[in-house]
Amino acid sequence: MQRWFRLFRVVNLPTVPGDIFVGAAAVIVAGGHPASSAVGLYWSTRFLAPVWWTAAASVFIYMFGLVQNDIIGAKTDKGRPIADGEISMDSAWAAGTACLAAAAFCAYFGGIYGGGFHSLWSWPAQAAVLVALITAYNRSKRWWIMGACRGLNVLLGASAVCSSGSPAGAFGVRALSLAVIWWLYISLVTLYSEGEETDPAKRRRVGFLVGAIVYLQLAVLVALALAYPQVTALRALLVAGAVMLVVLRALIRFLPKVSAS
Repeated sequence: MQRWFRLFRVVNLPTVPGDIFVGAAAVIVAGGHPASSAVGLYWSTRFLAPVWWTAAASVFIYMFGLVQNDIIGAKTDKGRPIADGEISMDSAWAAGTACLAAAAFCAYFGGIYGGGFHSLWSWPAQAAVLVALITAYNRSKRWWIMGACRGLNVLLGASAVCSSGSPAGAFGVRALSLAVIWWLYISLVTLYSEGEETDPAKRRRVGFLVGAIVYLQLAVLVALALAYPQVTALRALLVAGAVMLVVLRALIRFLPKVSAS
């Protein structure tokens, strides 16, 4: 089981859903979703169904990207499960395909609940673009493409709650600004990570920087929740983000041998 944990870098997976929560929160405060005016945590959570589906889809897409990364680098990335022969190429391809199928399943239901099939800029379409970007990064290793993947993840969250009935501009400057910040942060981390394969200390620092994005996600959610206390849905997203932090810390503690990069 440890080899699969290493393949999927499970200690990093809790950092993914928070991107979706941040993007969704940026749209909700603009009044672009029924959750903006929902009263009570229960109803807010129900209205956020497309967000939960999108978060799940983004995790599966991320997992696919990790498998694809190790498949492409099987001949050079020593220390990884595929390169070391711990996981066969056939098993890796099967795992990657299963992740894409799971992401498509989540995208389908997210689109139904969120009204997300109304345009080419719907979040299921963006999810397909994200898969293409991930593939481009895995083949080129361009740092700015990796940043674009995480920035687009924020926009996925925004699109998950932007239905055809959303007011013009609901997507908003907030979501786009946050996506740019995410792009810049992850791009710089990726640029710094060059050479980590032969430098264990640097690999640990990179793992810390990647995990730190959870605190950035929480900081944004806390700020929005304080600025818009009347929007109950923000509290639901904040709780979900806090759960991701708890899961992240637990995985780091109980799986110390699983690298984050």
